[in-house]
Amino acid sequence: MVEVELKFQIPEARRNALLKALDPKKSEIIQLKAKYYDTEERLLSQHGVALRQRLEGTRWIQTLKAAGKSHLHRFEHNYDLGEQEQAPELDLTIYNNDAEAQQILNNALGNSQAQLKLQFETDIQRTFRVLRFEETDIEVSLDVGEVRTATAQCEVHEVEFELKAGSIQALLAFSFEWVKKYQLWLDVRSKAEIGHLLATHQKVSSAKSAKEFTLSKKDSANKNLRLLIAQQLQHLLPNIAAISAIVAEKEHVQQAQIALDHLNLTLSLFKDWNDAVSDKWAMQLGAFKQQFDHLQHLEHMQTTLGAFLQNPNTASNLTKDILYAKEKLSNLVRSTQNVHHYLELLMFSLEQEEKPQTHDLKWFAQNTLQNQYKQLHDSLTSANIADFESLDKLSTKIHELKFSFPILTSIYDVKNLQKYSKALNDAQLAASEYQILASSAAYIQQTELEASDWFVLGWLTAKQEVYAQHLLEATEQFLVSRKFIK
Repeated sequence: MVEVELKFQIPEARRNALLKALDPKKSEIIQLKAKYYDTEERLLSQHGVALRQRLEGTRWIQTLKAAGKSHLHRFEHNYDLGEQEQAPELDLTIYNNDAEAQQILNNALGNSQAQLKLQFETDIQRTFRVLRFEETDIEVSLDVGEVRTATAQCEVHEVEFELKAGSIQALLAFSFEWVKKYQLWLDVRSKAEIGHLLATHQKVSSAKSAKEFTLSKKDSANKNLRLLIAQQLQHLLPNIAAISAIVAEKEHVQQAQIALDHLNLTLSLFKDWNDAVSDKWAMQLGAFKQQFDHLQHLEHMQTTLGAFLQNPNTASNLTKDILYAKEKLSNLVRSTQNVHHYLELLMFSLEQEEKPQTHDLKWFAQNTLQNQYKQLHDSLTSANIADFESLDKLSTKIHELKFSFPILTSIYDVKNLQKYSKALNDAQLAASEYQILASSAAYIQQTELEASDWFVLGWLTAKQEVYAQHLLEATEQFLVSRKFIK
């Protein structure tokens, strides 16, 4: 069985209002006490699997959960163990006749099934009812309680929307309304994940990294675009959840920035692949990503230039700007507007109906790649080493092609593709360094410089000119190398 649900955290100031909206008098209230099992090495957790026994009313239910194809889908197998006064023993024989459940356990545990033992417990009061919205039945569950181990505990106060019957689109539209009214923020972390962190004395799971995407030649261009965005959301949302929960490490912020960049580029470069793509999505994500870029740039300057700045006001202002940028980012990831963006993209990625297209996947991929090459060639032709705007535009076109190149060229049967990739990578490195130096120089020029700090500005300007020349030369070399495109 596949369960479709969305989970949100509730700001403390909106908890009572949400409870009233759910109306306990019209809802059911049950106490859920659960025990979660895993091996000492956390093999289940590492494979995105949770195995629990939960007391629901007077009956014990054993549940096996596993990650699905998106953050909305999860495999779930429930087995009623009946009414028992004491918690029953863990029973894995119940999965002998379920091939999918058995495969999940075998993949995660191998020969270690006998090593499973209790890791943590949850004690939750659930208030829930089924609401009807656009001919769709949605179960709204408010969970309040705690996750605990023998030595630690964590408060739980969250709401889940589970699709019982009807369309995923209606579920997401319903969620829009509640997000706006109660300032909910999307959280893809499960109670099992929180429990495992407690059990291992950690605050946050490792940052999620990007996966390589290969075009599915058997599918249409519009479906490939949905698959690509679904994969990018799997990269983005866990990192956003860590930032929203204020437990993120530097790597979570960096990976969220990369994911937003990839999503923004996908929606900008491949928007013609699917008629359902909204022009506003790329614009919204681009504005959101700029806040990550700004913070990264400030921190980079502090690391690389901080020791050279003689003016204490310049260094102090840089530190203040970093603190402000971090605070602003923390608020933005949980903002109603951005949560709506996440949900809109989820809705798009899960849409099943596809309009017939007059061209096949290869036509779309080749057309996109050729358009990018033309734009890059035009940018190189108009670039001037003394003109910042023209070099910045050229750098942007290189960055776009660096992202799309490995995706689009998967349709070609080119054995020495690495040669072209290396030439593009050289141009990308020069473009990246140029933009960092140019932005640093612009920031320094906006401050009140001491005489000694003019040295820093002069050094930046000189390095900027060097990398500008590298950028022009590397771009020209790459354009000469791409002879496999017809």
